[in-house]
Amino acid sequence: MTFLYLISDNDVTAMDKENVSVDYDKVSRIYDTSRVAHTEVTKKLARLLHVGRDSLILDMGCGTGNYTAALQQVVKSVIGIDLSMGMIGQTRAKFPSLPLVYGDITSLPFSSATFDGAYAVQVLHHVKKKDMFLNEAHRVLKKGAYLALDSCSHRQMLTFWLYHYFPQGIEVDLARIPDVEDIASLLEGAEFSNVGIEISYSDVAFEHEKTERFLNRDYRNGQSTFCLLSEADIESGCEKLREDIASGAVDGILKQFEAKEARVGGSCIIYGRK
Repeated sequence: MTFLYLISDNDVTAMDKENVSVDYDKVSRIYDTSRVAHTEVTKKLARLLHVGRDSLILDMGCGTGNYTAALQQVVKSVIGIDLSMGMIGQTRAKFPSLPLVYGDITSLPFSSATFDGAYAVQVLHHVKKKDMFLNEAHRVLKKGAYLALDSCSHRQMLTFWLYHYFPQGIEVDLARIPDVEDIASLLEGAEFSNVGIEISYSDVAFEHEKTERFLNRDYRNGQSTFCLLSEADIESGCEKLREDIASGAVDGILKQFEAKEARVGGSCIIYGRK
């Protein structure tokens, strides 16, 4: 198996980036301000992938490597692949020992039947050619291995308080993020069996940490939703959020949404077996 390690920017040739809907080379610099590998999601990924200490698994769209490093603690090796040089660079800086590949997840540079499992966390909605992505995942997995995809159901998204202040965001996200039942159907169409859906109750990002963080441009830009909104929509939402923080009204709004999210969870893992 040949790994295309990223040594420096000068060693990387131009690649087709049509599958990237957001400039993640730019976002990579502040991505970790609003992202973390949740223990709950990590444990569920390991369990649903049926992997252990002898397993080699693939992180498809590894980003800044948070889940790559987290899963590395429970398997023999995790290979991270991403189409953003910025994301790969951030991962290398934090986790220099992780094996990383600069490449396209719809055209994987690996031999067939290589991996004991593969996963992608909040990645599928960025991939235009979803059929190619799933077919490639199926190809590189060993027979009987599992693919696990972390994503948010539409029902879960409707419980996120952020959309109360940025309502255009829910329109954007419902349009670009497939519902979990649709993802399950895509897995079945790619010839995965034993397809199932499991709820995770961890937040996708630090949504409940501090509301005032969303008044910071760098923090907002760590989430792709804001990269797809107009400046006018963002400023309007920020103004309303400032007012509610000042008056204390934001606390009541958060409690309402948190109660709803507690019932349906923060994300889902959709999985299937080759």
